[in-house]
Amino acid sequence: MPSFSDSQVNIRFGEQQLVFDTALGGRAISWNYKGIELLGSSGADPVEFGFYPMLPWAGRLADNSVSVNGELIQQVITYHGWAIHGLSYENPLTSWSVHTNDNSTTFLAVQRISGWMEALEATFTWTIDEYSLNTTIEVKPMSEASSRVVLGWHPWFRKSLGVGSPAMLRIDGAQLLTKVDSLPTGELVDFDITTGPFDDALIVANKTVVIEWPEAMQLRITNSHDWFVIYDGNKDFICVEPQTGAPNALNGAFSDSALLCSQSEPARMTTRWELRIPSDSLNG
Repeated sequence: MPSFSDSQVNIRFGEQQLVFDTALGGRAISWNYKGIELLGSSGADPVEFGFYPMLPWAGRLADNSVSVNGELIQQVITYHGWAIHGLSYENPLTSWSVHTNDNSTTFLAVQRISGWMEALEATFTWTIDEYSLNTTIEVKPMSEASSRVVLGWHPWFRKSLGVGSPAMLRIDGAQLLTKVDSLPTGELVDFDITTGPFDDALIVANKTVVIEWPEAMQLRITNSHDWFVIYDGNKDFICVEPQTGAPNALNGAFSDSALLCSQSEPARMTTRWELRIPSDSLNG
């Protein structure tokens, strides 16, 4: 059963536990597996902690604006001079519920987003089972109009879990989006993991990024779309952000990666976050 404290909701299944903050986009503020905490905080700003949704855009926008029918619509600057990561992550949920069965526990959350060209309804589903977390973001306009969106998740993972060695990334067959002033130029180069640190967008052909904490844990992240942003420039944290499209896709380069959604055809992203520690493989 969930437990409640102010805006927090705590769910469990087996040896997994998630704690959500319903006042801040329904983000996870704790993810604990077999006594190991994966998430942390690099600061007090809502951009800087936990595991939160990004929509109706992810990352930065050119001129902090969105182009709609040739008109630039200014967005509110929220972090270090940028209108960053959308409108969802620091706003409260509209409603939520918890569902448990013999195989899993699910946190189902709904959020209504205003301040966009079209008011949106977002549904977030977080399901934990013995070894994995499965997440879904689904977004649709609340009117008959359609809207273009980019969806994503932004988790702040600890580089050190207190056991084993610090985090390492495994990414195969990826291309990196070149950038100027933090925005994609439209050009791609082969990704070389030895050239970090990174604060960069990637197209990953197999849609999978792996974080390894040697001798401690592996987290395998498999997304429905092949877009990721990797940030590992912080000395204590690493962010692997699955997305449906490129940063600034609503304005310019890689605009075909933005999703068109309507009431009958919502935009959707599903992601599997699969956990393993050495003792798991020994136990089958």
